[in-house]
Amino acid sequence: MVKKYLENLQSGFLEEKVTLEKEISDLQIHLKENVEFIRLLEENNDTAYASFSPREVNPKNKVKIEELNTEKKKMEKQLEQLQEQYAECIAKLQELSEVIHSLQPSAAEQEASVAEDREKYRLTILETQENERQRISRELHDSTVQNLTSMVHKVELCSKLVEMDPIRCKLELVTLGKTLREIINDTRQMIYNLRPMSFDDIGLEVTIERALDKLETNEAKKVDFSVVGESYKIKPVIGITLLRIVQEACSNAIKHAEAAYIKVRLQYEPNEIQLTIEDDGIGFDVEHTAALSKKDNSGFGLSMMKERIYLLSGNINIESKINCGTKIYVNVPIVEANKEDNKDGC
Repeated sequence: MVKKYLENLQSGFLEEKVTLEKEISDLQIHLKENVEFIRLLEENNDTAYASFSPREVNPKNKVKIEELNTEKKKMEKQLEQLQEQYAECIAKLQELSEVIHSLQPSAAEQEASVAEDREKYRLTILETQENERQRISRELHDSTVQNLTSMVHKVELCSKLVEMDPIRCKLELVTLGKTLREIINDTRQMIYNLRPMSFDDIGLEVTIERALDKLETNEAKKVDFSVVGESYKIKPVIGITLLRIVQEACSNAIKHAEAAYIKVRLQYEPNEIQLTIEDDGIGFDVEHTAALSKKDNSGFGLSMMKERIYLLSGNINIESKINCGTKIYVNVPIVEANKEDNKDGC
């Protein structure tokens, strides 16, 4: 912060230096013109020429010369003041330059900073993985494990009722079949959430479109999706991350922002992919919300979205105000290493 302040101060003095240089240059030119004008008037008003020159001495020239001399003294004083200001400005710039240079980290400090960034990067990866594991374990515990436990109890009950009350045993078996189907559906949904099968088959755009169509149907909201630019295949991890952000952002817009309309735009650029998500919801205080973190690390909230994009060396910018909706801008750099070969290998 100190370095930034000093750099801003230095920028101000540089602007002052340029202004002073122009003022000094203009004043020097004006002073030179003044001196030349005085010289011409003095020649025309020289009484020594009166005895042998037919020219008449103009009495007004003397008055004009006095005025010009007075103006000359003022300009000389002003020029002296400007030159003093210029010298002070140069001295301050030199001092600031030395201070800023002294704040530059040494080679050892730079190496330590790089090592610290790498450590933070590794910790971010580990935290992201751990949060994802917690989410999966919570879903398994809350749905699959509880349903399987219920099935075990029903199987034990049926084993006792099979001879005592066959009719009730059949009813319990019907309930057991329904529970088993629910477990299968929940497991399929969990597998899809981990990695949508359609992503490998039909690509990112269609997968996002289907997810938004499903959201629009279930939530009765208007969702507009558009693709700009010529699409190209990308690494699955990038596509999955973008899909997750779209799902989370739209889910937040509906559940928390009470949005009625959501606009999603996916734009392909030669060296990056841009994702924009806008809604007409109630909005929120970005700084206040970013400072909060869920105690149980549940969900894929703002912090998780930022961490995922950070791991892809991308940027995410969230703009929102109370009662003014929310806009999320994401851009992920795409280098050749992150593009997949579109050829079939033949």
